[in-house]
Amino acid sequence: DAKEGFAPGGASLHSCMTPHGPDAPTFDAASNADLKPHKFDAGLAFMFETSALLKLTPWAVEAEHRDVNYQKCWDALPKYFNGEKG
Repeated sequence: DAKEGFAPGGASLHSCMTPHGPDAPTFDAASNADLKPHKFDAGLAFMFETSALLKLTPWAVEAEHRDVNYQKCWDALPKYFNGEKG
């Protein structure tokens, strides 16, 4: 399960110290699902992570297919961490 909008074989790139994770609907569905094996056949996307600091090429920054609103997929996630020791 991945963020909506990924085409089969699509990818996302997360460089050093960049927060990332599932979008709100995926998080909610996984948090409330029965914990049992299930077949997933709705596509395959790749996420690349690295500890290196990366610089995008001008082509990548200006690409028409770049998702400029990618970070908004996390806007609906509830905040569970308040910084206080429990």
